[in-house]
Amino acid sequence: MTIAIPAQEYKEFSRALHGDAGKDAKVVNATIELTYGCNLHCVHCYTDCYNQPQLIKERELPYEEVIRILDQLHDEGVLWICFTGGEIFMQQDFFDIYLYAKDKGFLITLFTNVTMITKKIADFLAEHPPFSVSTSCHGATEETFDKVTQVNGSFQCFKEGIRFLLERNLPVNVKTKAMTLNKHQLDEIKAFIEGLGLKCQVSTDIYPRLNGDLEPCEYRLSPDEVIAVSEQFANDCEHKECQAQHASWEPMPPPDDRLYRCGCGTTQVHISAWGKLGACTFVGQPRADLRKTSVAEGIAEVFPLVRATTYQTNSSCRTCHVHRLCHKMPSIAWAENDDPEQPVEHFCQVAFKQADRLEAMKHNKGGGCHG
Repeated sequence: MTIAIPAQEYKEFSRALHGDAGKDAKVVNATIELTYGCNLHCVHCYTDCYNQPQLIKERELPYEEVIRILDQLHDEGVLWICFTGGEIFMQQDFFDIYLYAKDKGFLITLFTNVTMITKKIADFLAEHPPFSVSTSCHGATEETFDKVTQVNGSFQCFKEGIRFLLERNLPVNVKTKAMTLNKHQLDEIKAFIEGLGLKCQVSTDIYPRLNGDLEPCEYRLSPDEVIAVSEQFANDCEHKECQAQHASWEPMPPPDDRLYRCGCGTTQVHISAWGKLGACTFVGQPRADLRKTSVAEGIAEVFPLVRATTYQTNSSCRTCHVHRLCHKMPSIAWAENDDPEQPVEHFCQVAFKQADRLEAMKHNKGGGCHG
């Protein structure tokens, strides 16, 4: 039996727990990539470079190692677990891993493309419900959706998988990654998602692949298009705190010289399908190998290094007064500039255009967000 917690009650509980954890730099969230294997090959996917049978066979963690890591995360006081990939249902031991995590008391979010969900899988999830299921809708028609996934028939499978989940009243969130291939359909995508009784969440951030391949960046919207999407979906944005921050936004320099200004190395840990522990999906180094060390030792090794990393050059990012609006990450700058301290032109332009927009709207309602 699952007891429903009122949304406001849960939000206050989550905020308080994360606040306390942040003060103590205590990890309470973990993202675990169960596999890089996937039945789709989305053009913008940052993990598809590792979606290779040989890599999956040789490098990915076996069931026993995943279970050991879950035990150690539990011992560390982690409450929230996100299972992602790749596609989680490509992991041959997924159901055993999931049930084990449920028995440990984790609040589990599943990131899935839902195209592999059958009635049997939906029934299993209904019997053992996750905290939430998150997926992405890439188009409102078969032509657009399948062009993004590069797999014919994926849109039909997506619609069927969503239907199976919703028929069983499972908690589903749907995101849309706005890009060059679907920008002409954003209104239709929104209407499609809302027709399912769900809210549409739109993001415009597209990053290089984890091996540094920049091909996904070709599908980014232009900075002007990003701002247009921000305006288009401002009133629908669920990030109310983000809206409030934007409405009261004022340009100001960073409070310190830290390279990682996003909270990296505090309350969340990332574990790759190869068992490498880090502070974030996109932070390739430093990492700890959980085949050789424990979760606690890995956190103790990696997190202080991340928090202590500071700017060593006179990069314009070091003192940028619109840094709070910028979605640049040092690891992305590594891939795009060979230098983690330098601006990523796309995100830099978006941030300054967003700042101009918010300045113009300062005395008006709203503000929107772009990712």
